[in-house]
Amino acid sequence: MLCEMCGAESALLSSRKISGSVLQVCSTCSDSGSETTHRESISHRAYVAQALQKRNQKMRYSEIEPDENVLVSDYGVVVRQAREKLGLDHVTLASKISEKKSIVTSVESGNIHPNEKLIKKLENFLKIKLTENVESNPQLNSKKPSKNLTMGDLLKRAMEEN
Repeated sequence: MLCEMCGAESALLSSRKISGSVLQVCSTCSDSGSETTHRESISHRAYVAQALQKRNQKMRYSEIEPDENVLVSDYGVVVRQAREKLGLDHVTLASKISEKKSIVTSVESGNIHPNEKLIKKLENFLKIKLTENVESNPQLNSKKPSKNLTMGDLLKRAMEEN
């Protein structure tokens, strides 16, 4: 590969920011300029693609089939009330379902979303229901306005309404 600064052939090139531009340079030229951030080194397009991929991962429940079950929105409250009804503390419940106390407290506070295995353990031990059918939750499609809408999102909504 060729160094973008001196044109020398080099097997190993590194990204450096030189005069405001990110260049792939050889070891000789890497002394000039400054080290690039991860975002600068992978280019703006790649960074945006990664950010969009992460955003889609977070919104994976928006396109769920109508017959699938999802976690209820107030799962933490349901777990806490069921635990208290049985007269158990966090440590006892955690040991009964073979989990850590921190996991149980995090689920109750809503800081983590339990995986399917943990949901089944909690449902079976506490005799509660933590999942619901998508059709029975009309709030799922009308998401809270906490996510930032883009112009594309607004156009899609307008097209769907017409």
